[in-house]
Amino acid sequence: MAITSAQLQTELGANPMNAQVLGAFEPSVGTEQQWYVIGNVDAPGRCRMVSTTAADNAATQAAAVLTALRA
Repeated sequence: MAITSAQLQTELGANPMNAQVLGAFEPSVGTEQQWYVIGNVDAPGRCRMVSTTAADNAATQAAAVLTALRA
């Protein structure tokens, strides 16, 4: 089951300086979700479109987002 942007944001952190979800593209076909995120202090100066597996839970997707931001 796909997670919501609010669920992902909760896992990334509620502090405005944590990475922030700016856009969410829910899966229409397939098993991926896409997130447009900005790093803030978690990954300074970075923003990316990140694809995650829709079947993963929010914590796993948040870890994937942070890894992609820092790469």
